[in-house]
Amino acid sequence: MPRSHGDEAPASYLAEGQWPDGRLRGDAPVSAVYAQAFTRRLRDVILDRGLNPFAVERICGVSRRTIERTLKGRTLPDFGAIARLEAALKVDLWPRRERARSAEEQQQQTP
Repeated sequence: MPRSHGDEAPASYLAEGQWPDGRLRGDAPVSAVYAQAFTRRLRDVILDRGLNPFAVERICGVSRRTIERTLKGRTLPDFGAIARLEAALKVDLWPRRERARSAEEQQQQTP
């Protein structure tokens, strides 16, 4: 799948740890920072509600494969999928700019 500005899969920018909780490399693009924040929020909602990718697919109409690839950091869903997830789960998943900026600043402070 083509990515904006040739960005790689979000998880490919990990410096250490596991996706989505690991530390991103200092040269990670903002898309990886947003993807990491989005994935954490999605994972937490899924866990808190006792769901799995099959249930999310059934509830939201977003394919199980997209959910699984997102949770593994292989892709970032398109806007339509994000909108369906947020509407069906009744939760904001996309990180606000302030949160993403804060995460990006933390990444830059870590050697």
